[in-house]
Amino acid sequence: MRHQKEEAADGNASRPSPLQGVKILDFTRVVAGPFATELLALMGADVIKIEHPDGGDEARGFCGNSELKALGMGSTFLSLNAGKRSVAIDLKNPESRGLIRDMIRQMDVVVENFRPGVMARLGLAYDDLKSLKRDLIYCSISGYGQTGPEASSAGYDGAIQAACGLMSITGFPDGSPTRVGIPVADIITGYGAAFAVSSALFQRAATGEGRYIDVAMFDSILCAMRSQVAWWNIGHTMPERLGNLAWTRIPASDVFAVRDRHLMITVNTEPQFRKLCDALGIADILGDPRFVDWPSRIENRHSLREAVEKALSGDTAENWERRLKAAGLAAAVIKAIPQALEHPQIAHRELLMTLHGTKKLDRPIDIVNLPFALRGSRLGTDRPPPALGEHTDEVLAQFGYEQKSERAASQPPGPHVQKGATP
Repeated sequence: MRHQKEEAADGNASRPSPLQGVKILDFTRVVAGPFATELLALMGADVIKIEHPDGGDEARGFCGNSELKALGMGSTFLSLNAGKRSVAIDLKNPESRGLIRDMIRQMDVVVENFRPGVMARLGLAYDDLKSLKRDLIYCSISGYGQTGPEASSAGYDGAIQAACGLMSITGFPDGSPTRVGIPVADIITGYGAAFAVSSALFQRAATGEGRYIDVAMFDSILCAMRSQVAWWNIGHTMPERLGNLAWTRIPASDVFAVRDRHLMITVNTEPQFRKLCDALGIADILGDPRFVDWPSRIENRHSLREAVEKALSGDTAENWERRLKAAGLAAAVIKAIPQALEHPQIAHRELLMTLHGTKKLDRPIDIVNLPFALRGSRLGTDRPPPALGEHTDEVLAQFGYEQKSERAASQPPGPHVQKGATP
């Protein structure tokens, strides 16, 4: 397994993972919720994922090749569920809900991302469970939050990007509004939920009190757009679609075609612009009245772009990246994902975990680890994403239940599950 180094720089032994000992019951599916609970699992929490026996998490059938999807191990699922244990039970079964309530008594956190009202109808909402465990932390993730006129609306990434105004400022000026290339609403929401849960755990350590957390995708994207919202609310300036041009509108911060590839250059200050001109061998344009200051450069942006592109045509994109970086500038060749994964920074930072022993797959898989390192602590996991119901028997036994028949572990606990086995 590749992960952050376990030894501190000063030679001290590795400390426990930050959330070691925290127990989380995970009712999430698809992207936002599973990403949040995976972050917590990679920080050391014991995450038990509750799935319906008939297919489980919908993401098991998302993306990847037909083999992975047929196995219920689609690429989306694999990327969001490392470090978890899967229990397959039918929450509509009253006996299953009894099992859940028994489990809650030993949990620290519950995370769910059903549509608002679903958990209440199952008798598993926070108000139903807080009497079982006074210090329970309960996090609900939804599209628009648990209250308000849109609370009952389906919350999917594309619709959230549209409703929050994000798509209106993404894309090229002469093109259509464009969706961001990743499910950014889901991902940002997952980060927010993991942060909220961690904060609640910190507060509980001081007060002994639990907390209900309401996380919304709509709120999360609006929070991420805080600068653009301020442009309009405070500065009364409407953000525009600028394509690859930096939001500063400085014409030297853009994507340029360079012989064989495309190169992204980011230049946002006067000293940086002067360094760029020196590195490109066009320092003489600094005396040109058309480029004497930023307003002039923006007004004459097409002429400035022509001068930059002409200079860049004299070498390859990779060579220009090296030369501009050596000059202290931000520049990068635009790479496809396979080439990006060969970046030496990934290996140095140990950003990929190689997980073995996946029940449904006969080969190791690489999963992206946490986006930070904690000196002296081991982050990540050795547990691969689980097959549907892979840990049902193990977890049932842990909580004092036993299987009374030879039916598959993926079947929902019902008449064949009995309380009273030795944990």
